[in-house]
Amino acid sequence: MPTLDEARAHCAAILAGLDDDTLEYVAGAVFDDEDAGTVLPEDDLVDFLVPMLDELCDGDEDAARGKAKQLWAALASGSDAAPEETKLADVRRAPISLGKGPTTALEAKVLREQEELRKGVAAVEIVYDRSVGDDGESAAARKDAERLAARRAYLANEAARQSAELAAELEEARVVAARSRLSGEASGSRLAAIELGPFQLPNPGGGADLIENACMILVPGHRYGLIGRNGKGKSTLLKFLASRRVGNLDPCTSVHYVSQELHLTPEQEEWRPAALVVEADVERRLLLAESAELAAKAEAKGYAPGAGEEKRRLDVEDALIQMDAAGAPGRASALLHNLGFPEALMDRPMRALSGGWRVRAALAAALFAKPDVLLLDEPTNHLSIAAVLWLARELSSSSTWQSRVVVVVSHDRHFLDAATTDSLHISGAARKLTPHRMCYSAWAAKREEQQKALQKRAQLRNEKKSKLEAYAGHGFKYGGSSSQINMMQRKANEAAKLDEEAAAEAAETADLAEDAELPLNLAAGGKLRGPIARLEGVAFRYPGVDADLFANVDMSLDSDSRVCLLGENGDGKTTLVKVMLGHLAPTEGLVTVDRGARVALVNQHHADQLAYDKTPLAFMLDKFPGDGSLQHEQDLRSHLAGCGVMAAQQSTPSGALSGGQRSRVALAAVSYARPHLLVLDEPTNNLDLEAVAALADAVEAFQGGVVLVSHDQFFVQRVAREVFVVGKGAVTKQESFEAYRNAMAKKLAKQSS
Repeated sequence: MPTLDEARAHCAAILAGLDDDTLEYVAGAVFDDEDAGTVLPEDDLVDFLVPMLDELCDGDEDAARGKAKQLWAALASGSDAAPEETKLADVRRAPISLGKGPTTALEAKVLREQEELRKGVAAVEIVYDRSVGDDGESAAARKDAERLAARRAYLANEAARQSAELAAELEEARVVAARSRLSGEASGSRLAAIELGPFQLPNPGGGADLIENACMILVPGHRYGLIGRNGKGKSTLLKFLASRRVGNLDPCTSVHYVSQELHLTPEQEEWRPAALVVEADVERRLLLAESAELAAKAEAKGYAPGAGEEKRRLDVEDALIQMDAAGAPGRASALLHNLGFPEALMDRPMRALSGGWRVRAALAAALFAKPDVLLLDEPTNHLSIAAVLWLARELSSSSTWQSRVVVVVSHDRHFLDAATTDSLHISGAARKLTPHRMCYSAWAAKREEQQKALQKRAQLRNEKKSKLEAYAGHGFKYGGSSSQINMMQRKANEAAKLDEEAAAEAAETADLAEDAELPLNLAAGGKLRGPIARLEGVAFRYPGVDADLFANVDMSLDSDSRVCLLGENGDGKTTLVKVMLGHLAPTEGLVTVDRGARVALVNQHHADQLAYDKTPLAFMLDKFPGDGSLQHEQDLRSHLAGCGVMAAQQSTPSGALSGGQRSRVALAAVSYARPHLLVLDEPTNNLDLEAVAALADAVEAFQGGVVLVSHDQFFVQRVAREVFVVGKGAVTKQESFEAYRNAMAKKLAKQSS
């Protein structure tokens, strides 16, 4: 009958290498009855523990099972547990989790009620964040919850610390570059080609380097698309280049980096968007501070400035005039307007803006700063189609960027083709960074041809090798003369040379190897007869607002619908979806929803709603506990695999997964409910280019209706059959997405001229 302390000691000795939190969790979870000191049956403990030992045992499942059995034997030797055969009938397996432990009776009751509601109510949303009270929870469950809360707090604090550290490094680097220019240390002439490397790109999560022996030459006037699969180092490379952690970038070179998430200081949180943009011009900021300091000295009673100080004051004033420092606020407002910023948000402090508008303000600040090197990580994530088109035009045609360097990561291939001149490809398989003097689509076409040619050469080589080996190995079938023996040896040597040739070619073309695109299958409830939802003369107005957000909306959704909603942020797309699904009541008109239809909503923050310390399998077991059987768990594993979340990722804490991998987990959750109508709000934000194409394939094959809110031009063009623009108090149907995009491009060209 082992005690908890004894269980901890056994875990620490046998499972050495696991972190302390996981060891503590395992020690508390191995008991069938902690008060009685009885441990779980051997098979249950092994099945529970093996997924957690995947990394510890380097993916060797047999080794993991051996350690689990060793732990059970050590625990059971001092346990009064009943023989396994007498306990199997009433054993219920606990969900696998790295922090939360078994489902409580109250949680099971809430889930049953949610399932009953899901069957009886038409508009069903798969909720990712679920709060459950602690009534009836055991002491062990409360302890698990406390440990989980502490772990989450630690991870949140660590993430905040790293973000603050990076922001400080970036700001310091910008100030150093600006001071070098103002002092004359840096040349004001045209920027020269920037040679970086060789360098290694470390993996922030530990393990092997993401890129080995990397070299880059960034040429002014060139705009580079940084491409590669999710999790292979694109964002890490931009961060490390900007903070000068790799590459040995000249400190005098000014760099501005825009990440996917904006982190501001408490002071910056109180600024208005235009102020954030204006302050991005570091040289202007430093000159204004120096001007104020010199003016304060000059106004001080009894102070007589020297000739040098007076000359410096005049030089500073002249520099401010030359850069039109007084006109900066107006230019900042115009830039925000071009990026779709509404007047209603211009007077709000940054802390009052949503994440999308905050990042959009940061993008405007980067453009306003006009750095030598502009690094953009997924800049189109929070932009409308109109703003994406404007940004592509700004980068490709503005004289500002003809003498500077731009490096951008984006999942929008249309944007990459329009905005970039070159491609930088990160091959995760080869851990190699390769430059290409062409945009994404040209690179993808060339790569496909190279891969086909490589495959053909390998096939011919293997066929030739098989014939040579067949002759060389026939023995004395064709006679045993010396000439025959010599011929056999020559054939064997030729076969060996083919192997050497294959190895050499594999090394030279390593960047052509890449992780295969994983499957993405969205399960559906099947097609329903008649409309799933219908809107007739619908209008909506928020309380206390005089004008309708939209009015006179007529729309019908059925199992074949592929509807896309376009428009600026804040114009009502998400509100229209809520009205459509019955989550909000219209102020006018009629909304009819089939009460037998299951509806699933994937919102634009879906990838961020998975707890960092919970594995995908634990997440699915938490959402769909089923009967607690092994078969149910296997069904969930199979479903995750069908959505591209393979066995290794299923037992990996979500914090160690890429945004694209977490997106697949979220899509797997909504798909498991087999909805009849799928609502996708910005589903491509965390996906790479290949994964966007896979999602488009999955949506096209989905046996149900789809409502889509997206700005990804490729994705919308592939999927949408009906396009509606939400804005200016109306919902207007478009002839096609292509027609809408062409109209926006013409409007943009007219405004520019």
